[in-house]
Amino acid sequence: MSRWSKITLFIFSFCLFSITWVHGANATTTSSRLAGNDRYLTAIAVSQSGWPDGAATVVFTTGENYPDALSAAPLAGKYNAPLLLVGSSGLSPETLSELKRLNAKKAYLVGGTGVIPKSVESQLSLAGISMVRLAGNDRYDTALAVARVVGTSQGIFVTSGQEFADALSVAPIASGKGMPILLAPEQDLTSNEKTFLAKSKLKRTIIVGGEAEVPMSIQNQLPAPERIDGADAYERNVALLKYFGDSINLATTYVATGEDFPDALSAAALAQKDKNALVLVKGNQIPSTTKTYLAQKVIGQIQVFGGEGVIPYTTESSLIGLPALILKVTNLTVTVQEKQTFSLPKTVTIQTGQGDWQEVPVDWDLASVSTQKAGTYTYSGTVSGYSGKVVLTLIVEALPSKADTLTAEVIQGSSYSLPNTVKVTMSDNSIKEFPVTWTTSPTVSILSKVGTYTFQGTVDGTSLKVSFNLKVSEDAAITFKDSNLVWAIKYALGKQSSAQPIYRSDVLSITSLDAKGNGIRDLTGMEAFTNLTTLNLGNNYLKGANLAPLQKLTNLKSLNLSYNSLEQVTSLKSLTSLNSLDISYNYILDLAPLRSLTRLETLYLKGNSSLDYSATRLYYNQLTKKDFFLE
Repeated sequence: MSRWSKITLFIFSFCLFSITWVHGANATTTSSRLAGNDRYLTAIAVSQSGWPDGAATVVFTTGENYPDALSAAPLAGKYNAPLLLVGSSGLSPETLSELKRLNAKKAYLVGGTGVIPKSVESQLSLAGISMVRLAGNDRYDTALAVARVVGTSQGIFVTSGQEFADALSVAPIASGKGMPILLAPEQDLTSNEKTFLAKSKLKRTIIVGGEAEVPMSIQNQLPAPERIDGADAYERNVALLKYFGDSINLATTYVATGEDFPDALSAAALAQKDKNALVLVKGNQIPSTTKTYLAQKVIGQIQVFGGEGVIPYTTESSLIGLPALILKVTNLTVTVQEKQTFSLPKTVTIQTGQGDWQEVPVDWDLASVSTQKAGTYTYSGTVSGYSGKVVLTLIVEALPSKADTLTAEVIQGSSYSLPNTVKVTMSDNSIKEFPVTWTTSPTVSILSKVGTYTFQGTVDGTSLKVSFNLKVSEDAAITFKDSNLVWAIKYALGKQSSAQPIYRSDVLSITSLDAKGNGIRDLTGMEAFTNLTTLNLGNNYLKGANLAPLQKLTNLKSLNLSYNSLEQVTSLKSLTSLNSLDISYNYILDLAPLRSLTRLETLYLKGNSSLDYSATRLYYNQLTKKDFFLE
């Protein structure tokens, strides 16, 4: 990748993920059971588990026959409501007690008075709970009444109205997606269903069942139909889980019998809360398709619904031995820009003991992270079924905040090209180099006329503006007062035997000057070296006052003033481009003038015996991640 591409990638908002594989830390699947002495008490147990802090709304359906009950789960999902069961004699004392615990204010009754007696309305009224009854002349009309409340903007599911297993499989998925369940008659849609569909303008219809359950004569009347099929209800249950695999949470998987409807219906209302999977078993048998599916999945906990008479403990024991173990889990390294929106990933990649790779949910130890400040941050999380920790390393990269103002000086009539890059101060005070695009460039006419000219540019990939001040000077001899300095400069120019004076054009051609150990006492004339980037004046006879000519050398990156007689460094405070400064073995008492030198990466201070150590330490603390040499 080109340098340009790298910088462009840095500037634009993006996340970079890298992965570390961590072995071991397997854990086995655990199980728990929600059950009561009958289906009504099991529904109450589910309500207590899923809504420990209460619920404003409750959905009631019959516990005695399935037809009207099948469409109730999406309604419970819409209002985040538990689903409780009603018998022919009305609400039991236990159910009334649960309503009080929930502190419910409203109830939906799914089904007519033939399945939910009128007495229930009186019981609810006495409890101070308002109610809405959703019912029709038959199971199909009741499902339509529920569908009107749930809404059809996300589409609908269609299952057979002659059996309950497919509707049970669909219920938690339909609830989670806000899609109602319509029931299909044996041969043709009812007239009310046809009218409903004609008015709904559906964008999606998902049929669950084969042609024996929902015939083609019905499918042909449905808008945008998709069909999920299988040899029996258990194969279709697994097919549904696979079809919606990306939106199903397997960390906790619910298991209910497919041989009766009440327990699975209560489970469906709870499953929608966290988009948990609902797996159906055949009483004490686990269908082979279900076994194969579970063996390929990582599941931390299996939640069984119903008592041992419904699903025996031997079946529960077999279930927890089926899911795959985690062999490897990913640790993530994510790179984002400062202040960039970032959400913790909802899943991580794992490898099972069978060798396949899966995306599984991860629960982080915090809800969100901040990217307001550049730095490296570490967060941990857990994966159900894995006893170790998953680690996320978040690298928040600093943003460009300020571009340098550049300067240079040339002699009248010279040629000059503006630089291709500029140094930029990042939000964490680090320095990076970026390409720059200039709006104009020096022309022959500009370079032939004495003056100072300013050129504007934009740092590539950012909104930062940059200025370049180019001084065009007339060539002239420079006055120096120290012959030793003159000799050092002529030596650098290769003109040490020349009797000619040193001209401005000479010094502007020098970017590096080594004048170490030349006995220099006076720097007059050095102010003309405006293009100088490296200067060594070590082992001379300079005092603090002699440094004044250096104040204009703002392009200096490296300066050596060691082994002189400096008692102060006030004149250096304007040299803000300095990366390296050596002022060791002098008589310096105060470092305060150097606080403006924020780009210093190396500072040599050895041999300044009178320097206040505590003040020096304070200065050192400003040089984060820099080199500091005191002793």
